[in-house]
Amino acid sequence: MAFQQIRQDITVQFPGIALQGSVEHDDDQRALVLMTDEGPETLSVNLAAYGVAAPAGHVHIKDWSEGEGVAASLAASGLVEEVSDLRVGPFDSRAVLVRVLV
Repeated sequence: MAFQQIRQDITVQFPGIALQGSVEHDDDQRALVLMTDEGPETLSVNLAAYGVAAPAGHVHIKDWSEGEGVAASLAASGLVEEVSDLRVGPFDSRAVLVRVLV
């Protein structure tokens, strides 16, 4: 499977900036990307280094640094549903498991 567009004209809130574009999902790669006029902005995070994998139809979104609030913004738009959160890495950073609503 390759990336498939699942929503056009969406605004995603990042810390200090809102970006607009279309969201694409690749379920095989458990990836979610915002395609903007300036290029792709990765929304999901791969947590394989921590021994964590997202199930089919889900992705992990980091909720720290430049990813803080992104999962909540996507959930507010009806694009994803927050399922659970977990803490990863040496700083006990929060990641959110979301179900992609297509």
